[in-house]
Amino acid sequence: MEKELKADAYRDLSDAQPLLSLAARVDVSHTALLVIDMQNDFCAPGGYVERVIGKDIAACGAIVPRLRSLVDTARERGVPVFWLRACYRPDLLPASMRTKLAEQGITEVCCDRDTWGYDWYGVQPLSGEPVLEKHSYDGFVGTTLEHELRARGIRTLVFAGVQTNICVEATLRHANALGFHCVVPEDCVASHTQPAHDATLNNVRFLLGDVTRLDDLTPHWKTPSARVYLDYTQEELDRAYDQRAWADNRDAMLAWYAQASAGAREEYPHHRHVPYGPGPHETLDIFPAQRQGAPIHVHVHGGGWRNLSKDDESFLARTVVPAGGVLVVLDFSLIPEVRLPEMIAQTRRALAWVRAKAARFGGDPDRIHLSGHSSGAHMAAVLATTDWESLHLPADLVKSALLISGMYDLHPVMLSFRSGYVKLQPDEIERYSPIRHLSRLNCPAVVAIGDRESPEFQRQARDFVRAAQEQDRQVELMQLPATNHYEIVTHLNAPDSALSQAALRLMGLSG
Repeated sequence: MEKELKADAYRDLSDAQPLLSLAARVDVSHTALLVIDMQNDFCAPGGYVERVIGKDIAACGAIVPRLRSLVDTARERGVPVFWLRACYRPDLLPASMRTKLAEQGITEVCCDRDTWGYDWYGVQPLSGEPVLEKHSYDGFVGTTLEHELRARGIRTLVFAGVQTNICVEATLRHANALGFHCVVPEDCVASHTQPAHDATLNNVRFLLGDVTRLDDLTPHWKTPSARVYLDYTQEELDRAYDQRAWADNRDAMLAWYAQASAGAREEYPHHRHVPYGPGPHETLDIFPAQRQGAPIHVHVHGGGWRNLSKDDESFLARTVVPAGGVLVVLDFSLIPEVRLPEMIAQTRRALAWVRAKAARFGGDPDRIHLSGHSSGAHMAAVLATTDWESLHLPADLVKSALLISGMYDLHPVMLSFRSGYVKLQPDEIERYSPIRHLSRLNCPAVVAIGDRESPEFQRQARDFVRAAQEQDRQVELMQLPATNHYEIVTHLNAPDSALSQAALRLMGLSG
């Protein structure tokens, strides 16, 4: 199942709202400028292209004033500028490039490091702007470009630099296949051959993106909106807390949850809808172990505090039960039927009930472990940082926590669109932000995140781990590659996955 769920390398970045105009496509909130190969060996008199290849470099120099204006405007308006820089040393080149050079009898190195030819021509990056060295025409191959763009929520790339028909085109075609919108200001790119330059632009117009001009592009880069949190505008922050914008397979994954969970309930004996409290939704499902005194894994489902139920995440039984553990999947009331504080109170009652009744289903009351996904990870983190002694229970009631794609500081969350339905008072934001109560974290924890989740969810995970480690808590970060917010929890359906192995390790079990 893990293999089936891995994202295609060429997945589309776009969300459910298509960008149907150039203005929408180049909005500063999701656009980056990519400057390609503005180096002496390509552009300067006496450089490699003029001296060794014998090509006219006049057009490359001619774009410099407009390119400077483009870069300056991008910086002024908050559009990130990425720089691609060639180094075509033979030991770094792909065999195909080496072969073509050999056919032409060329032995001199183009843009070798620490040479004049490698240096920038006409424009150059500022400190802090990403610079990626490439060893082929395609700027995505062998670099971290895609990862860095995705991490910033970039949907559109504006291409500038040289050569239009070689490195610009190769990189643009790859970007198009990855789902980025591609925009070329034709007076900010150049080639040594005008017909080849024109042919590339015609291809872009026809199938690959937009061709515009500097004076038509930059008016769309309006002055950035006010920042409401860190570097986020309100629109950006809302998007950062809406995982639908980062995973186009959400509906398919939710359907998978339900189907896989139904299959697990058919496969493993269990006690269904066991009440733990007075409310109509205060029930849980128990998948007992094969022996007495087994560790208990309590799972808190996700759904943004207002969707899903325990019926959607019982597929964890396939990892926990065969390894010798008890799985308990909680249900609880959701917003708007109740507020978040009551949801937390219900899950606390559930853990107290599990400890009191553990012997009835073969569990060890002194080995209760937690996991949660998304909003369930937030609630599990609140449970792990609860002052249990004030509730007349052991301070170390929770023996471990596996926190998957959660939110641990509610302050930025409540600045986003989620405040429209979660509705917390300032003291409640503080009370239910686990990162504020790490002194009460009395157990080891693994904080898991997918590398295709929103950058804000990834930041929350990293900040929680960093803050916990600064307080000498036993907390580690696990990042799963090629995984989005809805895919990550499905790894617990496969006992041999890294996430399942982490869960079992925390429980003292082996899978």
